[in-house]
Amino acid sequence: MTTNHRSWWGAPRTITNTIENRKISWLELFSDLVYVVIIHSFVENLSAHFNLYGFVTFWVLFLFFFNTWTNMVLYFDLHGENNLRNVCFALLQIVAVAITATFTPDVFAGHYTGFILAYSFNQLIYMYLYLKTMIADPLHATTTRPFLIAYVIGEALFIGSIWAPSLAVQQGVVILSLVIFISTVMAESGNFDREFKLRDIPFELNSAVLERYGLFTMIVLGESLAGIIEHMSEEHTHLTDYTHFVIAMVCIIGTWLLYYTLMDEREITAHRYWPISLFRGVHRFLIACLTLQSFFIAQTVESSDPVYYRGLIIVTVLILCALLALTAPKLYNVTPIASRQVTWLCVGIAGTLLMMWVPAAIGSVVIDLILLTLGGWTWVRAELIK
Repeated sequence: MTTNHRSWWGAPRTITNTIENRKISWLELFSDLVYVVIIHSFVENLSAHFNLYGFVTFWVLFLFFFNTWTNMVLYFDLHGENNLRNVCFALLQIVAVAITATFTPDVFAGHYTGFILAYSFNQLIYMYLYLKTMIADPLHATTTRPFLIAYVIGEALFIGSIWAPSLAVQQGVVILSLVIFISTVMAESGNFDREFKLRDIPFELNSAVLERYGLFTMIVLGESLAGIIEHMSEEHTHLTDYTHFVIAMVCIIGTWLLYYTLMDEREITAHRYWPISLFRGVHRFLIACLTLQSFFIAQTVESSDPVYYRGLIIVTVLILCALLALTAPKLYNVTPIASRQVTWLCVGIAGTLLMMWVPAAIGSVVIDLILLTLGGWTWVRAELIK
């Protein structure tokens, strides 16, 4: 009976059963759609809570949701199978994330209980999935058991924060639980080293995972476009409106061009696990900065307040720094970018920073030119090498 059950329901794929040249499934693409709404919610709520508390809340929520996304991406890549079991749990997780997202405004308003309960249910789904992989593949317990123990401790603190004596204590415990969730894999690098070497598993991010990161980046850039188009549909009576719109569009295009020319066909491998985890962490930071860039672009188009222009400069500089950190180190890049590209990126970072002391009307155009020049030059260089 067990065999028949597994035949129609399915079982998790073992970590050693790798799929060569794996392509992203339609199910994975569908699961990413819910994050379109989540990113939009972040931008909208940050607009309504533009203060220190709002920014801290943004980072906390972003890290919570992106942690869920990362865990499911890795599960799909390491253990996913084309069976009924995988489809059902993936769809259940999509529903759970969507329900959790409905509590985003509450968290910005300082109310955490609904978010805690919904997010905990979401976490229990993939904690169960990882538990089943350990049961099906006992050798995988080297990394899975400590992961699950850490998450149980984090969840106990997270749920326990509902009964905290004050809001400040609750916020502190929530952040502590978040630190446990996002640091567990990096803290387990030694365990991953042992298991991967014992089972002859390469330390790498395959093309499917890198493509998922690229698709998430596309989601954030799409939010940037949606924000300025929505504003333009409401106010397009003056030439100034069209000028601001074009400048914002070019900024988004330049960011897109630079990201995809630098990240296209990038191979990520290492001799240990922690560089791979570090690469994922830097890319997570990049996507958070892209989300903030979306916010500042929209606000710069809508308002003449210089704080939004300066915010746009800061996050654009951070985006360029993150791209440099993703593509230059030999620590995890098979083909790091050339020293000349590193130099030009550094020049672009310095040039963008200098725009802090230039009027927004001029500085915005210069930033656009910097992004387009860096992206265009990188693309031409890549084509010549081919």
